[in-house]
Amino acid sequence: MEQATYDRGAQLFHWLSALLIIGMAAGGAIMVRLPAESALKGTMYQAHVAVGLLVLLLTAGRLVWLFVGSKRPSPPPMPQWEKLAFVWNHRLLYLVLLALLFSGVGMLLLSGIGLSPTAVSPDAITDVPPRDGHSLFSKLFMALFVMHLGGVAFYQLKRGDTLSRMGVTWFSRS
Repeated sequence: MEQATYDRGAQLFHWLSALLIIGMAAGGAIMVRLPAESALKGTMYQAHVAVGLLVLLLTAGRLVWLFVGSKRPSPPPMPQWEKLAFVWNHRLLYLVLLALLFSGVGMLLLSGIGLSPTAVSPDAITDVPPRDGHSLFSKLFMALFVMHLGGVAFYQLKRGDTLSRMGVTWFSRS
């Protein structure tokens, strides 16, 4: 049975966002562990903020696309509990991603830095309330992301052709 695919716009938003977010997650995990005197640490903070602002714009575009783009295909055939997991994992990924983005912006604004990545340095970000939230949301996002990857892998291997729906035809089962 041929499954409906997401339109090209949705696919591009998805994969570009995914690549940037994976890069930010890896960079964020590294940058907070670097020694304070490391010049690389400051550069990584600036890159993290620049990419974060880009992800914020992409996410806004992606949410607009959800409502104005072509109709999203329904989830592939699966038991009801899996459909609920599919739907709620996606909703929570969006929600936690927005919380991550807004808590990052909140840290910058409450620290008096503004939204210029070049003004960011590790010591300029003060201990403001969004900082703890940002840390918590990053861990929650990673857990949801791993669940998402697990669901995609499970469905791809056992039941359907999920990756083709998102434009990756290399692993097509047809």
